[in-house]
Amino acid sequence: MNSREQSYLDRGLWCSASVGWSLPTAAQRWPDRVALVVGDERLTFAQLLARVEAVAAGFADRGVGPGNRVVVQLPNCVELVVVILAAWHLGAVAVPVVPLYRQHEMAHILAVTAPTVVVAAAARGDRRPAAELDEVMPGAPARYAVGNVPGWDTLPTTGGARHYPAAPDDDCLLLFTSGTTSEPKGVRHTSRTLLCEARSYRDEALLGGSSPVLIPAPVAHIGAVVACTLLPCLTGAPTVVMERWDPEVAVAICDRERVALAIGAPVFLSEMLDRYDGFTGHRIAMFHTGAAPTGSTVIRRAHDVGIIAWRAWGMTEAPTMTSGRPDDPLHLRESTDGRIDTGCEVQAVDEDGRPLPPDTPGELRIRGPKVMAGYLDPAQHGVDADGWFATGDIGTIDTDGWVTIRGRLKDIINRGGEKFSAAEIENAIGTHPAVDAVAVVGVPHERLGEQVAAFVTVRPGASWPGDDVLLAHLEVQQLARQKAPTIWRCVPELPRTPTGKVQKRELLATMKETR
Repeated sequence: MNSREQSYLDRGLWCSASVGWSLPTAAQRWPDRVALVVGDERLTFAQLLARVEAVAAGFADRGVGPGNRVVVQLPNCVELVVVILAAWHLGAVAVPVVPLYRQHEMAHILAVTAPTVVVAAAARGDRRPAAELDEVMPGAPARYAVGNVPGWDTLPTTGGARHYPAAPDDDCLLLFTSGTTSEPKGVRHTSRTLLCEARSYRDEALLGGSSPVLIPAPVAHIGAVVACTLLPCLTGAPTVVMERWDPEVAVAICDRERVALAIGAPVFLSEMLDRYDGFTGHRIAMFHTGAAPTGSTVIRRAHDVGIIAWRAWGMTEAPTMTSGRPDDPLHLRESTDGRIDTGCEVQAVDEDGRPLPPDTPGELRIRGPKVMAGYLDPAQHGVDADGWFATGDIGTIDTDGWVTIRGRLKDIINRGGEKFSAAEIENAIGTHPAVDAVAVVGVPHERLGEQVAAFVTVRPGASWPGDDVLLAHLEVQQLARQKAPTIWRCVPELPRTPTGKVQKRELLATMKETR
């Protein structure tokens, strides 16, 4: 441990606890308090621990122990939270994967993680996720399904397992995020980084035992994982998880559960505000929004109906590096992405990595107690020798430490908080025989933040195949449907620099002119 990391311990930013102790400790302290609400299911801390111990026992019988990986791909449900906590109970690494991924993405994830156990849903809409995984599963990990799938076990509901929490510096969570490369990158987190994030949530909104928290987003995201598994164990109040997003249902849940804080992308807040006009029941008091660009309008709209909303900035590699607070002035909450969080460092730097003066736009680099342990593939660019991580986001920092995100360098599309690699989508479109070249960009969208647009040139002698044909081509490749472009443009050529790089800003400019 270097001197900077030692200072995180000395200042209380890091602790010596393991995530594997969080639930057992909370269950001993508050056995009869509700810890988790999903749909009609309500589990106290004691009931949740019993479910976790039963699943952990089954996992242990199948060889799961410290350092092994448990891949779980489920929609929001009690079983998803239980599986994550069961992995931590055994000192294993939980690998929750967003449900939208299909064979294309899962083949890569399963290959690089080499899981001991895989958990998936029998059915999800018109898809059969467990059957999809059978098509691409390498080796023979233990298989557990939620629902009936031939050859797959069901999660055990009784039994107990020995408790082997991981050491604080050991990996405990592995999340996959799309970068500028075509394959998702594995992001490694430890108990130290995750517990630091959980305390930030608690402290920024002054949460306590009477402060239920709503999670409308998929649990397999860094903020949602922390809020579902660790935050209740710090506050003694439940996390309420939505099975799927529906603004009418969200408003009703917040009324029924007396929710104090919601955490999620701005689209969730905006659509809840649409339903609050004339509503006389209990409204959320606070909304912590991030994961996608947040306009000032939604923060002010929330203020007008009595909801305190603030912006935050973070990423899978380092959650909540900046955040507003409930007592911050409205003009700062709506115009900035918050102040630099306690113990964190954010710098705007030039192309040579030199810090820039206040209010000067530059690439933001970060360092602090929440920054990931590294990428699963050490060859991928991650944290440097001094602890800095280059985010690829462009922003400014004023003299008081308020950060405002201005754009990004990374070629990422952020659709409602789901982040996709443009290169991955381009590669998939480019395999169609009529396509010569393709550039994919994120185009501003009022509800989702960004939508996917594809600019395509066709091969000499070929004709434009049409949107439907190209969408069918992506479907055959089993790319996640959310990545499919909603805007298609057939163009005679793509604008390029003298070195041949596509100038995507020029493509975006043409979209703005035609909107």
